[in-house]
Amino acid sequence: MTLDAIKPYLGGLDSLLSMTVGDEKGKSYAQPALKNLGSAVLVVLREVISPASFRNAEAEITDIDSNGRRHARAVANKFKFGERARGLQVLRYFEAGGASAQNKTAFVGKEKPSARFDLNTLVFGDSANHGSKVLPVKAAAQYSDAVSVQPYGDCVDSTFHNRASEDGSLFDAQSKANSTNIFERHFLRPGTLLLQTIAFNGKTAPPEAVEHLLLSLGLAGAYGGATSIYGVNVRNHPLGIFAGRFERDLSSPYVAIDRLYQQGVDPDDVAAVSRALTEACRAAWPVEIPGEAILAAQKDLIARLEADDPALRGAYKATAGKVGAYFDAWFEGV
Repeated sequence: MTLDAIKPYLGGLDSLLSMTVGDEKGKSYAQPALKNLGSAVLVVLREVISPASFRNAEAEITDIDSNGRRHARAVANKFKFGERARGLQVLRYFEAGGASAQNKTAFVGKEKPSARFDLNTLVFGDSANHGSKVLPVKAAAQYSDAVSVQPYGDCVDSTFHNRASEDGSLFDAQSKANSTNIFERHFLRPGTLLLQTIAFNGKTAPPEAVEHLLLSLGLAGAYGGATSIYGVNVRNHPLGIFAGRFERDLSSPYVAIDRLYQQGVDPDDVAAVSRALTEACRAAWPVEIPGEAILAAQKDLIARLEADDPALRGAYKATAGKVGAYFDAWFEGV
């Protein structure tokens, strides 16, 4: 895939570090490259293709009011968690990282940071204890909320569940009482559209990080905790990557959805929503890689992975070496 159009707004794999003279003795230390003007934003339309549940402690789907409308809201981690997990699997497949389970990064003894931190760490962020120190890595990919294009009432439904005994009744012979295992499960209906943006800001992420994100994003996935156990329930439509020196308010899905309603776009029409969002983003940012090109590149990356392409495997291993050296220099010095 070529990211040439947006490279001026990204960082570089060979310039992840900034060398600084740190004290009166002139001792140098390494720190992450200082941020510069540049923002690249991937705009993704998530289409629910089988029931999906995004909630917190309550049974109902998480919601939010925006300009007098009630929308379903999936907080960033509802999608980031699954894509970070897939990214680890990609690295393990290429033998280029993924040494630790997600959310269980732990260093053993005097292991170097590169033993556990990898390209996935760079893209999705992480933190871990290393002896008496805590090693924090801020995610290069900044996920927004995923917000339903349709109003809440038009896209949420519920089902009734009970856990009956083997005899088919709700009577519990042990407690001599009827079972209380009766509950409702709320879900987003198939056809619901969720808008989400993923931004790389400050010119610190290299193109390799963006490509890894696209491969981790995949074409579809299982999301939402309670309903993800049933398999794939969301299809992903990349609408494009848009870039410029400064961020734009359209990188907020709330602003973008307001724009759709102002224009009277049918929120149930995937094609119309995609077209309107693309046109709005194209007008707001000076540089664009169209959604068709992103999707084609994504499919090509997946096909190359499926075929165990030696060049792609070699590229991942080369990137792993440079990213590992970056983390070692940052946290242990040069």
